[in-house]
Amino acid sequence: MKDFIKALYVDLLHRIDIVVADINGRSIHPDIRNRFIAETNKQFSDIRDEIISTINGGDLDLPQMEGNNLYKFNGLYRTFMAIHSYRYLAIRNYDDPEIFFFKLISKIYSEHRISAIPPIVSTISNHDSYYWAVPYFEIIALPCGEEYSLLNLPDMYHEIGHLLHSMFQGKSCEISSGVIEQHFDRELVRIQDEGLGAHYADAIDEAKYLWKESWLEEFSCDLVGAYMTGAAYGWTNLKLLSTGRGFGKIYERNESHPADEARMRLIICMLDKLGLHQEKAEIELAWQIFLQETHPQVPKEHALLYPDYLLQHVIDEFFAFYQNADLVSYPELAQAGHLSVAQVLNKGWRQAQTNSANYYKYETDAINELRIDFGLKEI
Repeated sequence: MKDFIKALYVDLLHRIDIVVADINGRSIHPDIRNRFIAETNKQFSDIRDEIISTINGGDLDLPQMEGNNLYKFNGLYRTFMAIHSYRYLAIRNYDDPEIFFFKLISKIYSEHRISAIPPIVSTISNHDSYYWAVPYFEIIALPCGEEYSLLNLPDMYHEIGHLLHSMFQGKSCEISSGVIEQHFDRELVRIQDEGLGAHYADAIDEAKYLWKESWLEEFSCDLVGAYMTGAAYGWTNLKLLSTGRGFGKIYERNESHPADEARMRLIICMLDKLGLHQEKAEIELAWQIFLQETHPQVPKEHALLYPDYLLQHVIDEFFAFYQNADLVSYPELAQAGHLSVAQVLNKGWRQAQTNSANYYKYETDAINELRIDFGLKEI
């Protein structure tokens, strides 16, 4: 067994050397050459050093250390795979779409006065995984082909929200966290007093944990999307719910995401908070028609898990925090007198709905205008 474990370490060491040699043998674009390459090499080097130390330390030759060595290998391998998936593949994949997206997100960061280095945006995702972000690895991932379209791009702001949540260590919703805990503690007492514990206690216990563990961050990321892009984010969210990913499932919840119905309600309320009353009314009307036409089943505990007053508390705390942090909102951008990325996305949604026959031309022209502004070739 010890020889088998030693082979695992040697194989992993060789894999690291192959990947690092590939990185260092590539012609690297200036966007990622300085910070992203050096940090990726360092992360691989840290694993490599630990492997070499383990091999040279002699523990791999001791039968009594087999369990410990296997456990250690498992951790090293998982770390290697994470760096490989989230940084190495982004480096290998860095081409015209990534160049465009890095310039786009750099413009977004500048427009909204985000005082951080923009992440790498890579087309290493797929349409099942859709958009995602890993703040630790400084990456946002999109499906291939998103560089040609506008109507999904507001969701990139949701992923920026994950980076902001990490950068500010969740402080935009820390007061809400305590309010949420108090709400569920009261609800648990109430349902026990009313003899409803058997029906609701498990769902409330689970929700109390998941609000803190993941749902509050997802809500805050939706608020970033609405705060930074206004109505465009609401329309994009409704578009996502109209696909196979969300159709008929809007009241479902899971460990990583709260129910889409609550998320949509939150977004609509945020538009009202921003003073976008007409846009809020239009999206709310479309949302109500969506609900009427799809006839989704409402779980009996849903209203207990996502009451309006909790959502409003999250909105109010978020808004006050980011106003104080000087994050530029969509209404501020709209009043600034120059065309922002968020305005391009809002205009795209208006064109798609009011002038659908000519939308393709508008979309292509809008993307080409951005590319020309970035010094890139037209599509």
